[in-house]
Amino acid sequence: MPDADSTSSDAAPHVEVVASPVPVAGEGLALPAAASAPATPAPVPPRRAYAALAALAVAMFLYVSNEIAPLGLNAVIAADLSVSEARVGLLISVGAVVVILASVPLALAAGRLPYRWTLVGAGTLFTAAMAVSAASGTFGELVLGRVLGATAHAMFWAVVTPAAAGMFPVAVRGRMVAKVMIGSSVAGVAGLPGTTWLAQVAGWRTPYTVMACLAVAVTVSIALLLPTFRGSEGSSARGELPSWPAFVRVLAIAALTVGSLAVLWTYITPYLLEVPGFSAGVIPLLVLGGGALGVAAMATVGRFLDRYPVRSLLVGLAMLTVVYLGLGVGGGLQTVAVAMVLLQGFCWSVIVAAMMNWAMRHAPGRTDVAVAAYNSAYNVGNAAGPLLGATLLGSMSAAVLPWAAALLVAGAIVVVASSRPWNLLARMRAARGPSPLRVR
Repeated sequence: MPDADSTSSDAAPHVEVVASPVPVAGEGLALPAAASAPATPAPVPPRRAYAALAALAVAMFLYVSNEIAPLGLNAVIAADLSVSEARVGLLISVGAVVVILASVPLALAAGRLPYRWTLVGAGTLFTAAMAVSAASGTFGELVLGRVLGATAHAMFWAVVTPAAAGMFPVAVRGRMVAKVMIGSSVAGVAGLPGTTWLAQVAGWRTPYTVMACLAVAVTVSIALLLPTFRGSEGSSARGELPSWPAFVRVLAIAALTVGSLAVLWTYITPYLLEVPGFSAGVIPLLVLGGGALGVAAMATVGRFLDRYPVRSLLVGLAMLTVVYLGLGVGGGLQTVAVAMVLLQGFCWSVIVAAMMNWAMRHAPGRTDVAVAAYNSAYNVGNAAGPLLGATLLGSMSAAVLPWAAALLVAGAIVVVASSRPWNLLARMRAARGPSPLRVR
């Protein structure tokens, strides 16, 4: 049977005309309500919908910038608080564990609240977390700020993509997911260097103060711009193709793929210093270049996710495999290492957007709860990968890290290839039949 992608054409995807109690953005894109459905509010004006989307992307930039800030602030915090850098590095693990444990319970607890107010609540808690971090005088207080920030992070990530996609027709879900996730990509390019620079010139507490101020502005913007709808409403309320087996496979793919990246990229600096022999000053430029390509990839991949959800992920995973094998075989050559670091930045954005799109498409229940479960699986890989990498580095050379990463991503590819979700998609499309409404 053909896969989902082979059933697609170059024409724009169809949208089934169904009842929709939630406003959907775009002139001519509002879906009419069935006779038995509640009255449908007026469609969200496109300008407001895209302004809300931009506010969510900026919020994502702040959340991810805070998540990765310890990578750049490690040495400065350690010196100021008189603790080891290894201990400060545990802030990353603390945040990951909180997200793993809190994501699904928070999504379930917030189920009756409109996304708008869940995001405002998360933004308020995030602001408080940044204020606590900025005022920290001890490492324990900084850990408290990290726990509060991770709790807000779990709340935010559970609903941000369903909220973004819910303002638009389901046929453009992939594009909207990619657009809002541009904020995540920009955090790696501008957020991490920005927080590191601020810490160097004005102290490590300054970045947290700045993020607290920005969080207030973004939270107010979300409160004003985002339409009011709940997890049971909107075009993204349920997965387009709900399937427990397919969804569980997506969780496994996320844990394996993120784990593969964390095994190597957590220790990319010692790897690049030891294997290709770069100087310390070159490494930030390489990472910055990869991040810039990641932003470009995130800006363009959305147009492919809706038509080619399976192939988009497979292409991204194939490119990531090339990165690991390239570093494993030819990592000692600086030209090869440069090319692989840049390719990683590009393909990772493709993978992240494609995995999120899959999780939402196959959500067996409410999409926000499914995204929360996906976020937990993502952070399982984020927490386990560095531990595996540290274990390998304790007894072997850094040159072994790409091979360990390649084994994990190979496992993810096997899961994708064995899941055969494209058969389900083809059958669903055939049963649904053509739709009179198109999105161009």
